[in-house]
Parts: sequence; C-alpha cells; structure tokens
Amino acid sequence: MRIWFFSGRQVLWWIFTCLAVGIFLGTGGDYFLPVSGNLSREGISGRTIIIDPGHGGIDPGAVSASGVLEKDVTLAISKELEHLLQRAAVYVVLTRQGDYDLADSSETNLLQRKRQDLDKRVQIAEDAQADLYISIHANYFPSPRWSGAQTFYYEGSGEGEHLARTLQTELVRHLGPNNRLARPGDFRVLRNTTMPAAMVEVGFLSNPREAALLAEAEYQRQVAQAIFQGLLRYYRN
Repeated sequence: MRIWFFSGRQVLWWIFTCLAVGIFLGTGGDYFLPVSGNLSREGISGRTIIIDPGHGGIDPGAVSASGVLEKDVTLAISKELEHLLQRAAVYVVLTRQGDYDLADSSETNLLQRKRQDLDKRVQIAEDAQADLYISIHANYFPSPRWSGAQTFYYEGSGEGEHLARTLQTELVRHLGPNNRLARPGDFRVLRNTTMPAAMVEVGFLSNPREAALLAEAEYQRQVAQAIFQGLLRYYRN
C-alpha cells in the first residue's frame, strides 16, 4: 500500500479545488445555501407544495414604466423557489412552467378566460392534494412612492394567516426594512383552495427602484430565498 503525504498548502488547494468543481458541476451547491437561524429542513421534506406564478400568456399582469412584466418576474422567482425546495426534498408543482395561461385555448372572452385560468390553478393544487399553496405576484399602484413585499391570506383561515405572517417576517428580514404586514385578501386562489394558502406580492412594479431590482436575476434569487426561509420557519413552528 502506498502512503501519500500532503503539505498544508496542498491540502487547502485540494479542498478549494473540490469545492470549485462541485460548483461547476452543480453538486456543491448545498455548501452555499444559507439557512438563517439554522432552520431545519426536516419539517418540510416530503411535503407537496404548489408554486403558482401569477399571470402568463396574453395576461402580462402589471407592467413597469420601463417595461418589466409581472408574468416574467413571477415565473423567474417561482423557478428559483422550486430549485430551493427540491433540494430540501420537497415535491414541487408549478402551475405553469412557461409563458402561457391555463385557460381553454379556444376561449376568447377575456373575463371568462381569466376565470378559467384561476380555476385551473386551484384545481392543480386540489388534484395534487398539496400541503401548501403559494401564489407569486407583483404589486402595482398609481403612485410610484409605494414599495415593499407583502403577503395575503384568506380571512378566516388560521393556517393561511400563520403562513402569510411567517412569510412576511422573512421577506422583511431578507429584503430590507418594510412596514407592511400580512393582510387578509379575498382572492379566488386563496378562497377556493382547501390547503393553507398565501399570496406573496414580491414588490411594486410601479416603483422604479423596486421594478429594476425585480428584473435582476440576483434579486429574484434573494426573494426566492426569503420565501424558502419562511416556509422552513412555518414548518418549524
């Protein structure tokens, strides 16, 4: 048997080389997935979570003054969140994987098409017998002064309220100061789902600074990380 001896410098070089190769091949990512407060992933592993990127297809959602589309922002953040959850052994279902809505392709009445789209999103969650439903949206207001992420829940849903409040706490913790609170909202996707559900408005596209941030891949990852941490904390509590 041949015995190899390495200097301290060689050992350090070997460690950094292995980490670099892991990052390049996508196998070393877990070393760089921050979990604030050492939150355990054990409570969330094995769950089924629906991630619903709002809008899509002919429905762009809100549009910033610079042309940032809500449907693009919500899909990008949802895919980042999907990646984080899958690494925590969560079964994730995205209601859409691309730029389309979920309505009947032959439906031309826009109001009816929107109703079909929302009903289909709820049906996906029900068919999957999901543990949680998370709807991702971006906000808009005529005045550009408003900013900040905010969550919503269906009034009367105790678990939905708990989920929304927990997510709101982590959004503020990870994205910066924000006086917004989780609020009740009478949205169809929250009202008609039978599992705990929350809507996350990731920021205001009517605010130029926030719209620019929401268009950046790095900020989208930060938003997804904040939601992920909120989900970990929800299951820890």
